[in-house]
Amino acid sequence: MDSNIDVEILSILSEASAPVGAKIIADSLKDRGYDIGERAVRYHLKVLDENSLTKKLGYSGREITEKGIEELEKANISFRIGSVFSQVIEKLYLSDFPSKVLINTAKFEGDYKTIKEMVLRSFEAGYSVGDYLNIKKKGNTVSVETLCSITFDNFLLKNGIIPTPEYGGIVKFEDYEPVNFEGVIDFKSSSIDPLVAFIMQGKTDVIGVIENGEGLVPANFRVIPKSSEKQFENILKKDMLNSVLAYGTENVLGMNLNPEQIGVVLVGGLTPLCIPHESGYTADISAATQLKDISSMEKKTKGFLEAKKKKGKFKVTPVLSKMLSKMQTINYDIEDKKGNVVVNAAKIPIEYKEEAINALKDSYENKLAISDRLKVECDDKFLNAYTICSLTVDGVFLKNKIPVIPYYGGILEVKADKKRFIEAIDYEGTSLDPHEVFFNKADGKNYILAGIRKVPMSASEKLIDLNEKLGWNSIIEIGRPNNDICGVRVEKCMFGITTIGGTNPFANIRKNDIPVEMKTLHKSIDYSELTHYDDI
Repeated sequence: MDSNIDVEILSILSEASAPVGAKIIADSLKDRGYDIGERAVRYHLKVLDENSLTKKLGYSGREITEKGIEELEKANISFRIGSVFSQVIEKLYLSDFPSKVLINTAKFEGDYKTIKEMVLRSFEAGYSVGDYLNIKKKGNTVSVETLCSITFDNFLLKNGIIPTPEYGGIVKFEDYEPVNFEGVIDFKSSSIDPLVAFIMQGKTDVIGVIENGEGLVPANFRVIPKSSEKQFENILKKDMLNSVLAYGTENVLGMNLNPEQIGVVLVGGLTPLCIPHESGYTADISAATQLKDISSMEKKTKGFLEAKKKKGKFKVTPVLSKMLSKMQTINYDIEDKKGNVVVNAAKIPIEYKEEAINALKDSYENKLAISDRLKVECDDKFLNAYTICSLTVDGVFLKNKIPVIPYYGGILEVKADKKRFIEAIDYEGTSLDPHEVFFNKADGKNYILAGIRKVPMSASEKLIDLNEKLGWNSIIEIGRPNNDICGVRVEKCMFGITTIGGTNPFANIRKNDIPVEMKTLHKSIDYSELTHYDDI
């Protein structure tokens, strides 16, 4: 399923509480910018039915199937990238605080009383948006609803201030105070909600902040016009949501601003969901899921958050900047097989040495790594492994006068008949390597870490020739000029290449239930330090 219209139809059905007919779908599509009639909608529904993505329920209309929901979560990555931002703006407008509010939802498996106490700890410490919450038990499932931070944006809008949500991320705390964003993802550059990505990949430490003042809290960053500063500060005095962590006009917790902007950092509405997840409870978390009447929610005790004017200790920069800098250090020569390469690093507890080495070898035998070389060394506590980073290939091409631009990193679904990205983040729109964000989603078989690079159309023949001479397992697919590759759109006069992620061997170790501490773009080393995987 590649059609944007098919994706929209599934989206419409997924949001409906009852079966929907072709006329309603056609009207909804027009509201979303697709001017097609009922007849065309029926054709698309027939195709979706044939693929078991939708189900016809007599004259009542269609409903989405479980397979359809799964497909919607993966489909058409170019369509989905940026949709997080557009949905945020739409729901910002549709909210009407303090009556109609936008909520986040989560489902946990486990003891109701324990999970409820954990969620309430965040509220009591102040780390929530507002003081409203729903938490209910059904069997062994605990469902939780919290206010989304977009509710505050709606509050600003109703008071005449236009907010522009820009990033979701995690804020580092020291001595119970926010000091800097530790990582951010641009809403416009990701297929996944940034805070959901950080939480589900274990990047938060709300427990640490509450217990000893040090840790990582989910937060959102938006900008407002500088001309509204006095008005904004007056609004803060009557802010019932009490969710602002910091604001200012310069380097707000590390975030850059132009002279006409004020940066505002809000605690993430998903924050109360973090402690159960950090404590090991299985979670299904969704951001900004639905609008709800606030009267249907329960009021809870909330600790006070003091909004601070605070600069960051350092400025947050896109990972692309780091990649381009590292690329300059690569001087590997194809002919001599000598020179510097960039490696990723993994630290594994020494007691898992044998299992980890077997998992590494398995990855290399199944061509889930770049080239056939790596480095493994041990000390008393850890096995340290180093694999060639995919950026090395970019550097090799650069050394041969081909400008290669790292574009997206993400999860590639691999099937016999087709390869497609199901999640992706633009390297320019994140301060963390996407492979660190998606590390836990790779299984080394059906879902692997991969990237997209852009190359000038005129360099295609030379790149193909150099890749054959290089002889590594780095490039999975080479696209055609002006065409999508693995579902990712590449602009005019460029073509894309899909590259395998150099961290896949580490993901394969993790898949075997072995703890792994992984870091991408670790350092440059001489190729001669690496050995064949058979010799480790």
